[in-house]
Amino acid sequence: MILDVAVIRRSGAALVLAGVMALLSGCATTEFVQVRQRPHNPVTDRLKASSFGYVRHSKRSDSYLRQVGYRGEGDVKSLLQFCLQQPMTAENLEGKHALAEFQYLTAESIRTRDPKLSMELYLDAARTSWSYFAAQSDTGIVLNPADPQHRSTAEIYNTSTEKLLRLAKSEGRLQLGQSLRMPLTGRRLMFEIPFPSRMMSMEHFGEFEFVSDYQLKNLTHRHVSSGLGVPIIAIRPATMGRDPLEKYYTQGMSLAATMVLRFDDYESASGVSNVHLQIFDPRESDGLLVGTTLVPLETDVSTPLARFLSNPDLSLLDTWGLIRPDLADRVEGLYMVQPYDPDRIPVLMVHGFWSSPMTWMEMFNDLQADPEIRRKYQFWFYLYPTGEPVAFSAAKLREELQEVRRACDPEYRNSKLDEMVVVGHSMGGLLSHMLTINSGDKFWNSVSRKPVDELRTSDEVKTEIRKVFFFQSNPSVSRIVTIASPYGGSTLSNRFTRWLSGSLIWLPSRTMELSKVVFEQNEVSVWDRVAAPRTSIDSLTRHSGVLKMIRESHVPPEVKHHNIIAVWRGKNQGNWTDGVVTFASAHRQDVTSEKVVHAGHSEVVRHSETVSEIRRILLEHLEESQRRRFPVIPARQTVSVPGSRYPAPNVVNSRW
Repeated sequence: MILDVAVIRRSGAALVLAGVMALLSGCATTEFVQVRQRPHNPVTDRLKASSFGYVRHSKRSDSYLRQVGYRGEGDVKSLLQFCLQQPMTAENLEGKHALAEFQYLTAESIRTRDPKLSMELYLDAARTSWSYFAAQSDTGIVLNPADPQHRSTAEIYNTSTEKLLRLAKSEGRLQLGQSLRMPLTGRRLMFEIPFPSRMMSMEHFGEFEFVSDYQLKNLTHRHVSSGLGVPIIAIRPATMGRDPLEKYYTQGMSLAATMVLRFDDYESASGVSNVHLQIFDPRESDGLLVGTTLVPLETDVSTPLARFLSNPDLSLLDTWGLIRPDLADRVEGLYMVQPYDPDRIPVLMVHGFWSSPMTWMEMFNDLQADPEIRRKYQFWFYLYPTGEPVAFSAAKLREELQEVRRACDPEYRNSKLDEMVVVGHSMGGLLSHMLTINSGDKFWNSVSRKPVDELRTSDEVKTEIRKVFFFQSNPSVSRIVTIASPYGGSTLSNRFTRWLSGSLIWLPSRTMELSKVVFEQNEVSVWDRVAAPRTSIDSLTRHSGVLKMIRESHVPPEVKHHNIIAVWRGKNQGNWTDGVVTFASAHRQDVTSEKVVHAGHSEVVRHSETVSEIRRILLEHLEESQRRRFPVIPARQTVSVPGSRYPAPNVVNSRW
């Protein structure tokens, strides 16, 4: 019997439920960035400005002027003219720095009244800074733009490039694949992507914004690297109808990228000056050639993610999926925050009760900062209505993974997709576990005494029931990580919360229909029918059929299972708890590894120890996958055959 939710006074019940289950919530704010009043400018921050706004040159340039005996005027134009007259040899690094700085400061001083000349000077400042790093010292030591000794020159290059691009972008003259001709000298900037990839290509590059326009909020770490280039937020345009995977892509997908001005072939044979304006993907490249030297890129992988997460359409997904799972089909499913890449291993992240994929973003931000993980993995996120019973959510997840596999690899030939790692928090850990086990008839027998074929219903409904209660392990899942998962149930699943959730949560009509068929045709007492599980809260009681099945089913040997337990109070192991799940409930003996993290139930997914453990597991998975793909062959012995000029064939474990 399904409770008639329409007769419940939901407004009052919602307030009670919110108070009782607040600790369960894994929701996160969607305000991850705010627009700066002025773009961040490291050059201006480093140089001193007068009360009238005049920016004076640096002490480093002042020291150079004294060394060469400058006695002229102190205005920036006079200083620039003097530096232009000095010999700029490869060894004259201080002279190059001073020249680049004065070119930049002159461009700044005339930017508003003469933007065309300002663009030319910004380009000159970038070129001079580039030549600084293209030169090497007599000892052949590479000039690293991240080194404090050379950082100020790198900042002039980066800021001059960004200022030039801003002026060109504001005039609508910056088009990928086309050249930008400078307004006064006729120099051309060839706008291109030097190393197209599935992540970044001519077709998939749309609008872009500058990272310096935004200030990060509500992400603990901002992952950046110092080098050359201008970090940008590349916004991928939608290509609906052309790509079958487009339905898995998040709207307004934004990617981290870096723009660079290259001056390698600055003077062409025809006498026309050409510059290459190039876009680099930090997932594919972390350096670029300057002359014959590989130098690091300036990157920011956190701000583009935060910019995407600030999409207002992503707010309230957690509450929506809990209270109105009947309408969640509009947003539920698998999400990719980066374009699919067949050469990367998928990491599927499954959130917990009263939560959404937003709960993973702190961890995702930290994991993608690791270059090896960034190059080898792609992250997928599953959004599901957490008010539904666990068995129904698990059935939808299995179906979703089958669909995405057919879309990504219809012939099932991509071995990367068979190395999938699934990470689940709380109830999401239970769903992850269910991907690896075979139900047999145990699950069905725990809820019904009748065979499915004897149910009085249509063949279509019987098929749907079989999808929920009869299933096999997914062979694509190679490893799972469960975090604070209530294998033994949750203490917050009690008679009151179960009644309240059943009164408040609007289940999908299909779920209600299947539940009604199953429970009303059972030859059980009226009380057993009333107490039968109907929502996810019912599924989390220790005695629920789904938890009993999970506890009694073991992950197959070929699948690695790592378990993370959260505890934040309790005098001894016997009463440890994270506020929602006790240690005893989360503990498993049949796992590959188990780690205890001192954190609350919701905060454990953001805890540094949890992130470090996930990083360790992913790197371990890479190493093992590599060994399986390229096994080590024992050394072979070469043995000479008596009476022959040639060695015998190589043999292993020879008894000769």
